[in-house]
Amino acid sequence: MSYLVLARKYRPATFSTVSGQEHVTRTLANSIKRNKVAHAYLFAGPRGVGKTSISRIFAKALNCVKGPTPEPCGECVNCKEIAAGTSLAVREIDGASHNSVDNVRELIDSFRALPAPGSRYKIYIIDEVHMLSTSAFNALLKSLEEPPANTVFILATTEAHKIPETVISRCQRHDFRALSFADIEARLSEIAKAEKLSVEPEALRMVARLADGSMRDAQSLLDRVQSFCEGKITAQETSIALGSVERKVLFSISQAVFQRSSERALERLAECFSSGADPTLFLKEFVAHWRDLLIARFGSPDALQALGVSADEKKELLAASEGISAADLQDLVQLAREGADTALRSAYPKYALEALLVRMATREPVHEVAAIVQHLKGVLSSGSGGGSGGGSRSAPVPASTSTPAAPAAASRSASSVAPVPAAVPTANPADWGKFVSQAGGKVSRMLAEQLKRLAVETFAAGTLKGSGPEFTVNYLNQKANKDQLAKALADYCGGNWAISLQVQSAQMKSAGGAAPATLQESELRERREQEQEKTKSVSNHPKIKRLQEVFSGSTIESIKIR
Repeated sequence: MSYLVLARKYRPATFSTVSGQEHVTRTLANSIKRNKVAHAYLFAGPRGVGKTSISRIFAKALNCVKGPTPEPCGECVNCKEIAAGTSLAVREIDGASHNSVDNVRELIDSFRALPAPGSRYKIYIIDEVHMLSTSAFNALLKSLEEPPANTVFILATTEAHKIPETVISRCQRHDFRALSFADIEARLSEIAKAEKLSVEPEALRMVARLADGSMRDAQSLLDRVQSFCEGKITAQETSIALGSVERKVLFSISQAVFQRSSERALERLAECFSSGADPTLFLKEFVAHWRDLLIARFGSPDALQALGVSADEKKELLAASEGISAADLQDLVQLAREGADTALRSAYPKYALEALLVRMATREPVHEVAAIVQHLKGVLSSGSGGGSGGGSRSAPVPASTSTPAAPAAASRSASSVAPVPAAVPTANPADWGKFVSQAGGKVSRMLAEQLKRLAVETFAAGTLKGSGPEFTVNYLNQKANKDQLAKALADYCGGNWAISLQVQSAQMKSAGGAAPATLQESELRERREQEQEKTKSVSNHPKIKRLQEVFSGSTIESIKIR
């Protein structure tokens, strides 16, 4: 007799032996008990979670000699024929190969026949029903809405979104769930015990994780592993057989990333691939490992248990994730996920994975934006306070003395500027605004904006003397900017210019009107006056006054000028 694979050998035979779909089996069992069996059902869900198995169990429950009963005996002729797929009362149809209108018409013709002798119901199970053509669905609509007596349709699909709404509305829909890790591991343990297999718990957990919620996939993987292994099934041999990766390898790679050792991370990756790891499976396990680290750091212990993490692995995950900041861990998880997506789409996934590991291991630590902003505020406030405090501690600067902000810079500036010849034209102080405007258009807009912040005391006879904020003075005293300013002054009214700028001290700021007004202050004052005039004009508008009369006691808080 030919070998029967585990997925067929251990297919559930009753509702009670189905794993993880109690919300479906309980509903169907109760509908049989209460004699409320619908004429059409839609079973939708991922692959390998029990759609076809439950369809056959439901068919046995309806046609069992002792039934209809939610617990078919499995011993009568009807149950055995349905389980073997030879029953005349149950017809299983593959929607992928019978998707035309002609196939559906042939199916409709068979509806006129009575159920097979000894059977109560005719049951049609259409698998992968979403593969039917639009015309085939339309031909089936009338039969789904008003089927012949004692006829039950069961439509199974993995892609319910491809089925027309007109079909879904005529069926009782049941959504199957992907099986949990615990359900798959428990079932695999039962199968291993029944088959008298010696399996390491870690090997079963590895198979359950790779099954990704599909019981059939898990059983097929276990079949593959037991064929590969000699004697006891170990985690190492399971990893080699399936092309996956052991957890300890993932831990060593993540530890190398945390320690910023790209060399060691690449070495472990090379060892992993040399042992036959599949890049696609490795990427999935790699991303899952970083997710486990994230959940270990921010989630609850129950969340880790739901992911199939053992108690020992849980301790190791917690220990590994504690040594890194929350922002860094979140950034690494995002890098791993996005990099894995790119690698899976790449023609060279292994090379993309190596580049990903190097990027993760050599990245700069992440700092919270809020912390950076707070730090900058502290720096700016301390810098401003230092300027003011320094000005208050130093002696007041006489108005007639030109004291530079930095003695060394002043000495270099004085030595580099030639004596002013008597023939230098004299600039009118009123020309300062014209000069700044010209500098903004011909030289540099940034330079002009800084000049607007200067309070100019002297602008004549080749001498520019003034004061301003610390940032402005430092900017203009830089050699490149100072040379640019001197050239702009020479182009404007000729000659060589001596430039003396100092930071406004606390006394200057507190003096108020004693210091000359800057162009920036003049522009702001002029703009405010214009806005006040416009606001006053708008406030006197008849419509505004009418509104104030309607809403007596109201006041206008602000007016937006366009």
